[in-house]
This record gives sequence, C-alpha cells and structure tokens, in this order.
Amino acid sequence: MSLFYLFHTFYWQIPSIQKPRLVFAPLIAILALLSGCKTTRSDIVAIPSPADMRSEISVNGRVSTLKHIDIQHVGKQIPLTYSDGKIANSRGYDWWVSKHFALKSDFPEDKVKLYLELLEMSYPHYVELFGMAPAAIDKKRIAVVYGSSRQRTKEAMLDDGFLRGVHKTAGGETMFYNRAGYNFPSHRQHHQRYIVIHETMHAFHMALNGHSTWAPNWITEGMADAIASHVYDPNKKQLTVMVFDRAPMNYLHLGLQQYYQNGQPSFEAINDDPSLKRGLNFFIVHFLLSDPERYQYFKRFIGQLMDANPHSENTLPTANALLKQTFPNWPLLEQQFAAFVRSATPSFYIVDGPWEQNGAAYWLRNTESKALNRLDIHPNFSSTHAVMDFPTPDKTPLINSLDENSVAALIDFEPEQIRRGEIGFALIADLTNQSLDARLGRSKVEEVDFSKDNLLQFTLQEGVKLTVSSNQALFSSKSIALLPQLRMDIKQYHQLALTLSKQDDALVIKMKTQHHEQLARLQLSQIDISALSLQKISLIGRNNNHRIAPYFAAHDYLITNEQTTNPWHFKDASLLRRAFNTCVEYSAQLSDCMTPLREIFSKQKSRTVTETENKTLNHLMQSWQSTLGDDALFTLSGINTQSYFSDGMHCLYVNNPSTHDIALTYGNYKKILASGEHRVLLPKHTFQNLVISWNGLTQQKPLRTPEKPFDGVKMEVTVRDNITITLTGPYSGASSGILRVDFTPFQSFQSFQNEGSLWQQPVTFLPYQTQVIEVDKLQGLKNGLLEITGEFDVDGEPIRLVKIINL
Repeated sequence: MSLFYLFHTFYWQIPSIQKPRLVFAPLIAILALLSGCKTTRSDIVAIPSPADMRSEISVNGRVSTLKHIDIQHVGKQIPLTYSDGKIANSRGYDWWVSKHFALKSDFPEDKVKLYLELLEMSYPHYVELFGMAPAAIDKKRIAVVYGSSRQRTKEAMLDDGFLRGVHKTAGGETMFYNRAGYNFPSHRQHHQRYIVIHETMHAFHMALNGHSTWAPNWITEGMADAIASHVYDPNKKQLTVMVFDRAPMNYLHLGLQQYYQNGQPSFEAINDDPSLKRGLNFFIVHFLLSDPERYQYFKRFIGQLMDANPHSENTLPTANALLKQTFPNWPLLEQQFAAFVRSATPSFYIVDGPWEQNGAAYWLRNTESKALNRLDIHPNFSSTHAVMDFPTPDKTPLINSLDENSVAALIDFEPEQIRRGEIGFALIADLTNQSLDARLGRSKVEEVDFSKDNLLQFTLQEGVKLTVSSNQALFSSKSIALLPQLRMDIKQYHQLALTLSKQDDALVIKMKTQHHEQLARLQLSQIDISALSLQKISLIGRNNNHRIAPYFAAHDYLITNEQTTNPWHFKDASLLRRAFNTCVEYSAQLSDCMTPLREIFSKQKSRTVTETENKTLNHLMQSWQSTLGDDALFTLSGINTQSYFSDGMHCLYVNNPSTHDIALTYGNYKKILASGEHRVLLPKHTFQNLVISWNGLTQQKPLRTPEKPFDGVKMEVTVRDNITITLTGPYSGASSGILRVDFTPFQSFQSFQNEGSLWQQPVTFLPYQTQVIEVDKLQGLKNGLLEITGEFDVDGEPIRLVKIINL
C-alpha cells in the first residue's frame, strides 16, 4: 500500500479532516523517499471489495444515523455492479464506491460523499421494505449515476448505449436495460436527496431478481416515493425515511388532491391503473404499512408476487388476483383504505416560498428581498395517522417546557445575514373555507386567495427588533427593540428562541439567548387572544437563509435503543413474521392461530410488547412445529434460498433468520450454516435435491444449476464460417428494432448497397426469448472492420448495442 493511499483512506474515514491537496505533495514525496515507497495516485487504487468496506449505521425504526462509512475514489475503474457489462465510463465522470453502492459522478467530493452516505443510510430500509437483500450484494454493488446537470446526465446515458436522456418530465430514471439509476439535480436541495434515494430504490428492486416489472406502478413508484419521503439532519448525519407528514414535496397533500380529482378511486382501481399518480401510490403504501397486521399481509403479498414473476400485460391482473387472495377480507380492506384517506389531514402547507427542511428546522432557499414567504404548520396530534413523524428538535435551555397554551421557535442565524430581512412565525387566527379545502385537496390551489387568511405575525426584523402585525391590518404594527445584551449574544452564538404563551387575555412573548432573556406582554382589543390556538402557526421569512425550528408540546417521536428497522421497534419482528406466515399458510391445521397474533399486533402498535409476548411467540412456534412437521420447515424457519451467478460462478444465497443452525446437503457436499446470510458455491451443471435440516425437521427442494445466467437484453457475436448473432430478450415488454452488419476495409475506400450496410434485418423479440441469427456474408471479407449494430426499442427504452470485430 502506498503512502498516498494511506493518507487517502485515513482522511476519508475522519469526516472532520479534509483530504490532502497539493500543499501536502512535498511532504508526501519526502516521506516516500525516506520509506522507499512509491507514491500512487488515488485514481489507480485497486477497487476494494464490499466485504473490505465498512458501513456502520445505527438503525432505529425508520431513522438511520451514520456512525462510520468507508468511501473510496477509484477513478475510471468500473466496479463490479448489477449493471456489469452494460455501463461505461463518461467524460468528466469518476467512480466512487461504498460498501453497497458504486457512484459514477462529475460532482465534487463533498457531494459524492453526501449521496453515498444517504444511500448507505437508506440501504437497511430498502431491505426492510422488500424483506430481502440482493443475493450477490457481498460481491456486486448497485450502480448509481448522478450528473451535475440534465445534459451531463444525458451524456452518461448515451455512453451506456441509450439513445435518449432522462425522460423529459422526470428528475431521474432507472433503466430496465442495465438496472442503473440516472439522476441530475434540481434547484431544490430536498429533491436532490430525494431523487437519488428514489431512483436507487428502483435499482435495488431490480437487483433482487433482475427486473422490477413484476410489480405494478403503485408498488414500484409508491414504495420508491414512500421511502424517499424523508427528513435529513446534516448536522447529525441522520436520515428518517418513509415520512408520512412533512413540508417539502408533500405527497400527503398531493395524494388528497389526486384522490378527489379522480373520483375517490378504490384500492383495486388504483392497482389496475397503469398511469402514474404518485400521491395515490404513496397513500396505498403508507396505508398497508401503517398497521402491524396489514404490514404482514403486504410483506407476504410482495413475496408471492415476486415468486410469480409476471411480466408485460400479465403484471396488473396477476397483482390484482394475488391481492385478493392474500388479504382475507377484501371489502373490509377497501373500506379501511377509504377511511384512511378521508381522515388524513396534512400538518404542513407551503403557501408560498421555496422552503427547505433540515431535521426539524426550516429555511428559505432563496434570498428574495421583497416577498414574505409562508409555511403553515397545523398538526392534529389527536389524529390516528402519523403526525410530524420525524425526530423532534433537540432540547435546548433556551426553551422551557411547553403546553397546549404555548409554542416556541428556535432561530439559528446565518452569521453574515443577521442584519438582513425578517424571520419568525404567525398565529393563525382564521382560515377561509377555500384555504381549508385547498389543504385537504378538495379545491384547486390556483383558485384560492390565501392572503385572506387572518394571521397574527411575530417577526424579528434585521436582527434588532420584534414586530407584531396583522396581515389584515386589524391594528397598527407594534415593535419592541431587542436588548443590547441579546443582540451581543446573537452575534456571538447565532441563536434566539421565541416563546409565546397565553395568560388570561394577553400573550407573553419571551426572547431568550444563551445568557439573557427579554419579556414582553401583548394585549389586543382587535383580536380575541383567548380564542387563539397556539398549535396553529405559520413560519414566515424574507431575504435570509436563517433556520427556524418550531417546538410543539405534543410533538413526540420515539427513539429507542433497539437496533431494528421494524417501524414499531419490535425486536422479534423476524420471529413474528415467521409465525404470521405459518398461521396463514397452515390455517386449516392451526385452529384460531391468528387470535394470539392479533393480540401481539395490537400491543406492537401501542408499543406495549413485553417479554411475555416474546415467550408466547416462541411457545406458539414450538407447538405449531409439533403439529405440522417436516412439510412446514421453510415457513416455520423463514429460511430463504436463491440461486444466482457471480463472477461466472453459480452460487446459492441462504438467509437463516432463526436462531437454529441449518445443515445443508447437496450431492456429496454438506455445510452447517448459523443464523444470518450465507453464500455457498454450487457445483456446475447439476440437477439434484438440496436437503435442508433445521431444528429436527428435514425438507428437500430441487436444485437446478443452469448452464448460463439470464441477464435481460444482450447481443453476443461469434465469427467463424458465418456471423452468428445471439439475442436475448428483456424481462418484460415488447421489443423490436433493426440488426445491421457493416464492413469497412482498412486499406481502401469501399461502398455497399442497401444504405451502406452489408446486411440488415428487422427483428422482434419476446421476454426471456433467445434468438440465434446466422448471417452468411463473410465470403471474401478480410483486412477490415466488421461492425454488428442493434438499434432496439426495449420495453420503451431506445438502446444501441455494438460489437466490433477485426477481420
């Protein structure tokens, strides 16, 4: 290992220290001479294997906190990914790798690092959603491309054989052909993070079994949008996914709009609709995952649908049939879905302004000097839905305990902007009916005049005074200057807390900094202060990027010490899933088996599960094993096996979620596998039984080792007496195009008929089909370049495949 590599790795692993630049070059050269070592550029460092890289994430329900991550710059070396052979280098792009992902980007290091950190924090939740990891993830990474603009991303797609860039209405796109996600940034920081989490979710989905078209739109897009609906705290490096109720990119509001605009469609109608309606898809996924029992049925449905592996026009009807087979009472589910949507009330509504969210704080992306921007926050903490389902702002000595008659906001100032603009919040005295309807998706936003809402505004102006005003001019604005001591604290510590509380017919305003506080009392004859709700506020700001975090007494988000991706922080989630699947699969033999499970589901939702319930689960499983015997081994144990290819070798992925060892026998081979994930190398070209023994049970399943893996659309060419072109079809969808053979001599100009081609032919190919085409055009050809080109439309993706052979 060279000294440069040592420095490179060391500095990437300590976030607070920057990677050395040219200023360290003399030092490195001297050290190299003294040590006898040769300096090495970082872009020629060998690509580390996933097993040699660390990604340490603390996972608490749907919250991931980064503890440590290895990121390596590997330059123009293309890592082994699930896009192997179908992704290339691009001008100005370099490759970077973490444990599970390979990112090709032309961004600077800080952006690359951010996106790889986000993806590693998302990875455990990708696994949780699908209930499985890609089989070969110990060897292969998931490929991600993030260009610095739409045009630069298009360049990368052209380099990879596509004949167009990202779809004109999309901010990113994951391609069926090579299972890689292509992203480019919008002007919104939240969307820049969202798009890479969303598109990489698609790539993860495809890595599971080669493609994602076995699932309908509401699964593929709904799950990607649901997990990418996030809140990110850059200071803590903490990512919360699957957020139902948040401010920017508010799919809760979008879902309500689409629900009412489309005539309040049923679950079945949404499943059968091939068009993309992100808000409705978002609602379905959250509905299914919001209840512990529905959650289990949904996981079962996903597994069965993947096993069925439908494609093309069969996907929607297959999904529809499986839904009704999986969920035991479909009419009841439809009623519950309708009730879920109609009772949803968004806490947030951006009236105007480019608001961003960092953790529990909000800030304006622009520095517009005239417009006063408004973000309404009106949480209904008594709702049965998730409300503000992300971590609360940190406790601070600047804000004392709150109740329903008080509210507070902590302002973190941009030091250079303290004397600019205004920042604060308003109490919402009254909203018009049109304004209320717009928030619930029942009226068109463009037809609503939000300026008619009645607001009592408290804004800190230019860092020196607090102004109280009415947007309806119900009274003359009133101002109070901040004490010099507060202004000095703000200059030094860049923080101020504003707390409002009701006392009889007055509002008490407390402004507090690190060492000082100032009180003011406000009485207004024009507004009935006693009738004001201090839980209905608007954040308002103009001409600065200060961050403001509202504090509500009832905002509570549970963070425990339990390391689990289970949304209810249930440590025995794997055992409960096995018990549920066993009960459903063998309900005829296990009378009334769902009753004790439903008691656990109820306690799981209220988070009152104790050791008693854990003992009950283990007792049930032991009892059911005695009843069911060998036939139920895979269901009782939860053991999952999947064969796959890696580096040309045929392997078996085995996931053992139980605490008991597995004895695995195939032919003359035998292995003992403990709890966890395992990869086993299989013999070539055999057909035999795989024998699994677990906890006193034994079961067999056929083990087929195919001669060659299927990898979607590929074109292979061999030249002997003839030109042999082998085409394999896609995983899904109709595909067609033109095959063309061209020959160009090395030593002279030569022309051909048929538009310059030696041979061409239209072709069509079906999913999973293999075609072998013989071209008898080699006679007399030598000393030249043979080009075989296929231009195809593959399930909506135009691609160009080229093979070049020297004759």
